[in-house]
Amino acid sequence: MKKHHQSKINQGHRHLQIFVLVVFILLSLIFIQANRVIDQENISQTIPLGVSFSPRYAQDLGQDPQVVYRQILKDLDVKNLRLSASWDEIEPKPGKFNFDNLDYYLSQAEAAQAQVLLAVGFKLPRWPECRSPYWLDYKNTQLRQERQLLMVKEVVKRYNQNPTVFAFQVENEPLLSFDFGICPTADEKFLQQEVALIRSLTKKPLILTDSGELGWWTKPMQLSDYMGTTLYRIVHNNYLGLVPYYFQPWYYRLKFGLISTLLAPQNKGTIVVELQGEPWANTALTEVSLNQQLQSFPLSQFKTNVNFAKKVGAKQIYLWGAEWWYYIKSQGHPEYWEYAKGIFKGINFFAYLYLSTAF
Repeated sequence: MKKHHQSKINQGHRHLQIFVLVVFILLSLIFIQANRVIDQENISQTIPLGVSFSPRYAQDLGQDPQVVYRQILKDLDVKNLRLSASWDEIEPKPGKFNFDNLDYYLSQAEAAQAQVLLAVGFKLPRWPECRSPYWLDYKNTQLRQERQLLMVKEVVKRYNQNPTVFAFQVENEPLLSFDFGICPTADEKFLQQEVALIRSLTKKPLILTDSGELGWWTKPMQLSDYMGTTLYRIVHNNYLGLVPYYFQPWYYRLKFGLISTLLAPQNKGTIVVELQGEPWANTALTEVSLNQQLQSFPLSQFKTNVNFAKKVGAKQIYLWGAEWWYYIKSQGHPEYWEYAKGIFKGINFFAYLYLSTAF
């Protein structure tokens, strides 16, 4: 009798396990199918596309930065740009600011009826990210932070009334703990102080960024109006060489949805501020052979990345690598530039209308 009773209990456990497994499989299938539908809906939408631009990087690739920039505006017809107010360029002497170069790029954007997301702070896009003025001992944390706030204040005050600048990005991946760039250790308390200062100076939206694959997002989302994520698909590892990321579009959507619902309800949406559009190398691309560059980042990967980013459903997508497209074009490979031209042409009128109401 006891054995019979135990047998019934074991049988009941097996039935429960089978039931749980079946439910899990069904829910997984529903989840997969639902996300396929969302992917297709998102990819059919007109999402504003833009590019990040670094004059210094264009120069490092042996190009005239102003020529490259004008071609981005004119030939590619780009209407959304992410520019940076690099500290070492705008404050060459203590308290003496020179905005001539940045003014030039903003005036060109205005003439082309483009809009600019302006990154301000110490840690900004492109290696080595943190660029100190020669006169500043950035290892003196107190001095650097005091001078940094003064610099940020000058930048925001100068461009707050400029209609071409639609939003400010505060720093670049400021809380990412991984060692990217040559920068001081992340300081969350100081970041909050910097954000508070900028909010006191402008009503424009603030964007904080984090790694899409390596960052937690929580604090950047809590401090910002819009979350800016990077999105990379093929990266370089010192031991394994080129390796792919296997994250799917739903991962980014789920990440934003959970954090915004539970921890950052004021955050209004996600922007892809850095979509991989060039090879990832552990050295300057000019030191990598042309064949290696093309093999590590073929045109097919570029197209795949753009389609992937659209599936994420971000409010905007900024492509990373326009300077390289121009450079590789000068080396006899115009296909990247021509593909970029194709994806920008035809969407800009609708994208501009969307952007004017989205922020």
